[in-house]
Amino acid sequence: MIKHFAIIALSTFLLIHWATGKANPPNVLLITADDLNWDSLGCTGNPLPGLSPNIDKLASEGILIENCHIATPICGPSREALYTGQFPQSNGYMGHGVQPPTWWKTSRQKTSTESIATILNKNGYLTGVVGKHGSTKCKFSVSPFGENNETGMGRDPARYFSFIRDFLKQAKEEGKPFYLAANTHDPHRFWARHPSETSGWINTTMKDAAWKPYPNGKPYPDPNIHYTTDQIPMPPSYPNDSRFKESLSYYFGSVNRMDMVVGEILRALDESELADNTIVLFLSDHGLAWEMSKWSLYPSGTKTPLIVRWPNNIKSKQIDSQSVLSVVDIAPTLAEICRVGPMLHTDGMSFKNLLSGDRSQWKRKEAFSCFNYLNNEREHDQAISAYTDDMYQKLDQYRPSRALSSANFTYIWNAWSDGRTETPSTMGREFTHLLKRYAKNPEDSSFPNYEKHADFISKRIPEEFYDVSKDPGCLNNLADAPAYRVTLNQFRKKMKKTLRDTQDHEFANYETFLSQ
Repeated sequence: MIKHFAIIALSTFLLIHWATGKANPPNVLLITADDLNWDSLGCTGNPLPGLSPNIDKLASEGILIENCHIATPICGPSREALYTGQFPQSNGYMGHGVQPPTWWKTSRQKTSTESIATILNKNGYLTGVVGKHGSTKCKFSVSPFGENNETGMGRDPARYFSFIRDFLKQAKEEGKPFYLAANTHDPHRFWARHPSETSGWINTTMKDAAWKPYPNGKPYPDPNIHYTTDQIPMPPSYPNDSRFKESLSYYFGSVNRMDMVVGEILRALDESELADNTIVLFLSDHGLAWEMSKWSLYPSGTKTPLIVRWPNNIKSKQIDSQSVLSVVDIAPTLAEICRVGPMLHTDGMSFKNLLSGDRSQWKRKEAFSCFNYLNNEREHDQAISAYTDDMYQKLDQYRPSRALSSANFTYIWNAWSDGRTETPSTMGREFTHLLKRYAKNPEDSSFPNYEKHADFISKRIPEEFYDVSKDPGCLNNLADAPAYRVTLNQFRKKMKKTLRDTQDHEFANYETFLSQ
């Protein structure tokens, strides 16, 4: 009788445990690429042969969300927004260097920021990271595996496989669900086989750490494929010019090697026999390292491919071209999927229903992105104790811009653009240098005047508005076009609301701009 009641009690406990959603929580594998344009994969329409077979396969096994935007096009704060579910003005991480700035901490004392990694760690997950990370808010139960000699500068597929295999083995032995952030350094510069990828650069990057070279003399292998100039499809923000294509041929080689790393990450997962209960996400931190992409708020800089695979929960071969997502939506979505309660203090919202194809409840129509600092040097931080609307004139690294992107339009406000101020040279000038070099002999007559466009990129104008359904490269500014005046005003109202709701430090400055 006692044994009979014990069996009933145990069965009841297990039923309740399952019904409350606490049994067998899913694992999370979050994969990020570094400086990858949204249209640089086969699954997003790139025609280069053999470019990204592993990621294309991953996309075919789940859902590809075509309109997802990162929070800011600079790596560290972009990843901080990803893990915390907060925009830079909310978590204070707005660039490199001293972050959050002293002036922000003074004005935003009642803030609370917690990462999805830390939340899952507190709820019994084995948490870890391999490769580039960039967040100070994540707590890991396994020491980060991110030094250049450990990962082959984030470019060695074999080293990723080895670490992940051991990490997943530990998760199985401890009987814990896992959260793993796996981050490649490709296709960050210097690109594979590029003339700047010298032994001196490699030795400087590897510092004094001991490392074993591959036959190519590098701490990582070369890509499987080398693309020729005539094969290169130019992203729409750039001229269809063979001299520009030559430079990007190296970039696409690095994209191919990034795919090799992802392939080994997924192979380790498959061999662990944990894949069936693992949600895999793939995205980029922002666009490629040329102006108009990285450091910029055009779709080429903010739009990322977002791939999600979750066996037995997400149907395969899904493409969502209608929904608009922000990277800050990812952390609250994982919190709901992993059943650790709603994520507090987030600017995002869970898109779990979208993964099953239900778009009826999804409210986001535009994604917010911003740019603040490139670098905040310590001496500058100590000299500025409070925000002022002319801070961009005091700091050449502070260039505040704000953007809203829908499926069809992109609206940009450049708070710093006054006709004289320029972007800092540290934000990369390769593309504008090429424009100026070949201005007298342009190959693409349909592209704007090379020299004038280089000047525009350096100085911008206060307001930009693009119909990206017709102009994906954002080459035809419609801010003054009468036919778009009503739509422009709608975006202005939405921008004002977004800045107010997130307590953006540029809100009053934007109100002043609108009143002029």
